[in-house]
Amino acid sequence: MHPFHLFALQLADHLPGTWTALHRQYTRGADQFDDTCRVWTPLDARPPIAFRSHGATLRRDDGLELYLVEHRRGRVLFCPVIPHGLHEDITDRIPTPPTVAGPLDPARAAWRITDRVLPHYTTAVTGAREATSALAARRSSAPALLPVPQPDVSRTRTR
Repeated sequence: MHPFHLFALQLADHLPGTWTALHRQYTRGADQFDDTCRVWTPLDARPPIAFRSHGATLRRDDGLELYLVEHRRGRVLFCPVIPHGLHEDITDRIPTPPTVAGPLDPARAAWRITDRVLPHYTTAVTGAREATSALAARRSSAPALLPVPQPDVSRTRTR
């Protein structure tokens, strides 16, 4: 088992709630992009996630996800991920939860995530889900479009 995968598993055990850890081995940068493209930060403020040969995703049973990637020697970036079902038009209008660097010590990393990431992340997801529900309700209550009048072809002119 890769040491980073072992760290992710131990970290998942220290976090509040039920979390699972999924370790990913990357052979190309494009493979890593599939995981990092949903990191919830404005594109211009995105932390530098250089290509690494491995990463991990922690998933909580309510749909929250954190992407973990080694940052510097002995440090890890904990990046909140946009949950499935939330569109970027909504999430761009919500204050983004922070991406935080922490140690490779599972207990200290769990404290850092619990204290500095999860409160903001939970608030942002709740706000985005409420905005999505409100938008769906407005769309469903919108008046139906009126039929477009069709030209009367019975009185066409002939020359």
